[in-house]
Amino acid sequence: MTELTRWRLARASRDGFSGTELDGNANPYVGYLSERGYAPLTVKAYLESVAHFAHWCARQRIGLTEINEDVIERFLNRHLPLCRCARRCQRARSTVGAALGHLLHLLRTERRIAPQRPPHPAAIAEEALRFEHYLTQVLGLRPATCRARVKLVRAFLLDRFTTGRIRIRALEATDVTRFMRKYTRGWKASSQRDAGNSLRSYFRFKALHGERTAILIAAIPTVAQWRLARLPKGIPAEQLTRLLQAFDRGTTTGKRDYAITRCFVDLGLRTTEVAQLRLDDLDWRQGCVRIRGKGRRVDVLPLPWATGRAIVDYLRYGRPSTSSRALFLRHRPPLNTPATPCVIRAAVRYAAARSGVEGCLHGPQVLRHTLAQRLVQSGTTLKQIADLLRHRSLDTTTIYAKVDLPALNQVALPWPGRQS
Repeated sequence: MTELTRWRLARASRDGFSGTELDGNANPYVGYLSERGYAPLTVKAYLESVAHFAHWCARQRIGLTEINEDVIERFLNRHLPLCRCARRCQRARSTVGAALGHLLHLLRTERRIAPQRPPHPAAIAEEALRFEHYLTQVLGLRPATCRARVKLVRAFLLDRFTTGRIRIRALEATDVTRFMRKYTRGWKASSQRDAGNSLRSYFRFKALHGERTAILIAAIPTVAQWRLARLPKGIPAEQLTRLLQAFDRGTTTGKRDYAITRCFVDLGLRTTEVAQLRLDDLDWRQGCVRIRGKGRRVDVLPLPWATGRAIVDYLRYGRPSTSSRALFLRHRPPLNTPATPCVIRAAVRYAAARSGVEGCLHGPQVLRHTLAQRLVQSGTTLKQIADLLRHRSLDTTTIYAKVDLPALNQVALPWPGRQS
């Protein structure tokens, strides 16, 4: 967005903000949005949304320091459905909600309003922070695992301690089983198992602080799950070729998404590992890349030629010029921010839909399985595959031995009663 366009948008919005508590915020708001790459039409719609909100606050006699999430929810839920304001006012809830979310972030960045209040009781919020510190600093779990465990434990504490005061000694085994039965109803076995692991880790954390939690740990239901019962999912070579041909490599987004997919196909990376890649992780002289995996583990892998070429093409002709050191960036507002795991997964999912293989490819994890299957069928040893996939235990890799069907045919016994 040019400076002239920014000036025109700010000037056009001054009348909308005049006479309100947000008078004088047009220029900072336009600058905030333009720095994040929002189009002029989007900025205009957001400005109209904020002006609508500002005049409503003036009628309700709500001061600037009183603006928070509760006020915005009141505006969205009570005023918008019955709005009879001027015709040019924005009324689309998605647009208005996004605009006011940016407004809150800007006002808090400038320290003009109070920080966001925790949505939960202070005691539970502090307990969640202590548990998260234990998971990250003591156990060394990756951020995604920590967030999932903290989320479940917070739900458990809110369910059992409605007043906010946490008393572990008051818990009984039936409280644990009742919560697990209610909270994980309809979940698949692996998700139920992860929920049980979250509670176990929390009770072990409390045991370190002198609480008696052995009975509570024993009350967590054990979920039956046979890890080797099914074949790992992969896609055939023909479908993999179609997937790689589904990217428009003439566009910046296509170059990025193609490079992302090559990281899955050639290196067998996990989604979070791709999202955590940084420019400093690439050693072009040695032809290798540094991977940050589970448990703060860092591995160095050789960089395949096809992967390196795709990354170079993106760096030269697709990656925006920015100070961010993240390898893959967002190409839609907010710009100049790292691509999140959701963006990484979407890159593969949309390509699968374009190539017609979405029925077989539900996520990037399938590409990791596909690489392992190709290596097994080409004669690569399980130890070498375990090193490439960065498995902590060789037992995790043994599941891929089941996909080597020619080798299994040689050792399989004939079915009883079948003529040999």
